[in-house]
Amino acid sequence: MPRTVPVIASESPGNFLTGALWNANVKAMGDFLLGASGNGVPRFRGYQTSVQSLSDNTWTSLTLDTEAFDSDNGHSTSTNTSRYTVQVAGTYSVLGIAAFAGNATGNRAARITVNGTAVPGGFVKTLAATVTHSSAVATGAQVVCAVGDYIETQGLQTSGAGLNTSAATDVACAMGVWWISG
Repeated sequence: MPRTVPVIASESPGNFLTGALWNANVKAMGDFLLGASGNGVPRFRGYQTSVQSLSDNTWTSLTLDTEAFDSDNGHSTSTNTSRYTVQVAGTYSVLGIAAFAGNATGNRAARITVNGTAVPGGFVKTLAATVTHSSAVATGAQVVCAVGDYIETQGLQTSGAGLNTSAATDVACAMGVWWISG
């Protein structure tokens, strides 16, 4: 069941703040913002440890087979592995990284999508690196999502043929998603 953001209650002057009201409102908000008791703001970071083949000149959702953390189980490493599915409605900050194997031809690009639709301003492109050096392109966006919306990072390469992603320790496809407000 999706979580909701706690709401701080207001009281009329002269009324007493009871322990129950404090715990249900003020403490609940503090726990949500600070992450007490395994709760906290939704946050996710996943990355790729196995290469993925990207077709030439085709936007491809990047698979994330490993999780660094996933507070709300919004990501699966076995089903729809490219997606983070929102469990708490709100505004999210998203960082996406598309990493590519060495190849000196064409362009490399990354973009953020919500429900398969590109986010305006969430696209970045660069020239290829070299034949022997892998490269990565990072992009970010802030997106407003409802419960059930899914966020992905997509990669694009124009080498003229299929090209693998890079899944090295320091150059790998990755995505981070952090709730920033309701």
